[in-house]
Amino acid sequence: MNRLIRILGLSLILLAANAASALDLPVKNVNGKPYYYYTVKKGDTVYSLIARFGITRAQLVESNPAAADMLKTGDTLYFAVDKFSDGKPVVIEADDAKTQPSEPGIVYHQVRKGETLYGISKKYNVDQEQIVALNPKARFGVKTGSTLRIPVSAEDTAAADTAAGQADVTSGNAVANAPVATPIEVTAELTPVNPPIERAPDNYDAAIDDTEDITDSIAVQSASRPASIAVLLPFMLDSETPGRQALHYTDFYKGLLLAADTLSNRGDSLKIFTYDTAGDLSRVKELLSDTNITGASVIIAPDESSQLAAIADAVTGSDTKIINVFNVRDSLFTVNPLFIQTNTPHSVMYNKAMQAISQLYPSHIPVILRNENGRNDKAEFITYLTAEYNARGIEPIELVYDGALISSKIESLPDDGSRYLLIPASGSLNEFNKFIHAVKTAMDASADNPRFSLFGYPDWTAFRNDAESLLHAVNATVFSRFYYDENSFDTNSFRQAFRRWYGDDMIDLVPNQAVLGFDIGNMLIRNLRANEGIFNPDDDRYVGIQSSFRFSRFGDSDNSGCYNDEIYILRFTPEHRVERLTF
Repeated sequence: MNRLIRILGLSLILLAANAASALDLPVKNVNGKPYYYYTVKKGDTVYSLIARFGITRAQLVESNPAAADMLKTGDTLYFAVDKFSDGKPVVIEADDAKTQPSEPGIVYHQVRKGETLYGISKKYNVDQEQIVALNPKARFGVKTGSTLRIPVSAEDTAAADTAAGQADVTSGNAVANAPVATPIEVTAELTPVNPPIERAPDNYDAAIDDTEDITDSIAVQSASRPASIAVLLPFMLDSETPGRQALHYTDFYKGLLLAADTLSNRGDSLKIFTYDTAGDLSRVKELLSDTNITGASVIIAPDESSQLAAIADAVTGSDTKIINVFNVRDSLFTVNPLFIQTNTPHSVMYNKAMQAISQLYPSHIPVILRNENGRNDKAEFITYLTAEYNARGIEPIELVYDGALISSKIESLPDDGSRYLLIPASGSLNEFNKFIHAVKTAMDASADNPRFSLFGYPDWTAFRNDAESLLHAVNATVFSRFYYDENSFDTNSFRQAFRRWYGDDMIDLVPNQAVLGFDIGNMLIRNLRANEGIFNPDDDRYVGIQSSFRFSRFGDSDNSGCYNDEIYILRFTPEHRVERLTF
């Protein structure tokens, strides 16, 4: 049986606030401290409860972090009296809580923030399957605040008891002051913050006997095919220290969930099933026996080519589309009608860059800047560009230098009224620093009669500080698959929403993975809703915060897939603005 993989939990930043009046709830002592408490009933939602209690969502989540992710019938919510009372005395119920039964060779462990089944098994030096045997639900993950029965040897019992008593949780719910932003494991359908969009892994076994009570009945499925997204990415959740790439995938997923919440104000339903591939082909093949994956509307696939091929084989003959977000060079979209390549292929991007040059610089003479002993990592594009110019009867000038370029080499180009488009053979920051000052000096010298323009690469969109200022100073033009303005209203709104949901900032990366997840999520969800749960690549163009999507079929054959047929041309103006044109 397939093991369910963890869904990354949604959490919100803690906001300190005091209730204006006492909660109208009973009170009992928990670990010697008085708490208001409420038992979740079927149909309760976060929003119905905060309206009932007269508190904010942030206050509810601060005291009950798990509520940021799901409300389950029978769960108990706790609110510290000292934070939510109006100062009047409260009546504390008699403490009828029973102590845990004493079992030889068994200790009780309350799961703390950040703990995993793997980590707990190592803490007590027992096999994970031994823990699962005593706690069947643990097979599907452990949740902050839950209690596990741990088999330990007699000599380890005392030490284990000490370790198990350290968690700041009670009755399966984190009490006040417990931290949030913890990855949790979800074992049933989940209604996110703003219904009706749902997300869930669904492959749980008979060991879970309370799934009927989960509050997932708010959403109403449409009469057409239920829309669903299966996310298969290497989150590396079983690793004690997930690598940088795994963290980038996590940010992408968080952005995707924010898109789902943003679009959750309609009466239809969308399910998101999420699995950790662990970067392993055999794991992917195992997961593909799950019909929640093979029957999904779309699959967001990992970047490894053999895994992409395995997914293609598994959904052959269906209408499930495979969304390739992360492997730029994979070519399965050219031969498989189910593949959707969201990255504009290099050949298409080069062609569009050449179209932009022809429109923006129709009379400029191309000048290739090449460092004789430099990196020259854009040889593929330079070869393409040279061939295109040669086909038009134009031979680009090659300006070769060794080390750093000097302005006199640029200024020596014939001053006969001609204009020149400078195109470096490298996109790296190191090489940029070796020619940019000479370019600026030459441009300044001909300011009254501008002779030179600079055309460059996607890599330059990641430049910051002095390098970014120089792009504006020379009025550079760049082609790229992506770009987002860090200071725009949309970017700032997204950044603030991300911080509210997860209690932390998104990883600073170009392209930004959280924003990419948000753009992909918006594009997919809107498309699926408009097309009755089936992804239609012929749908309207979508413009996101960072990326735009307009799909074209590869060639004329129905046996080929689709690719994103759009890039940006970015113009860095001296006024420190960036004009974004689409091609």
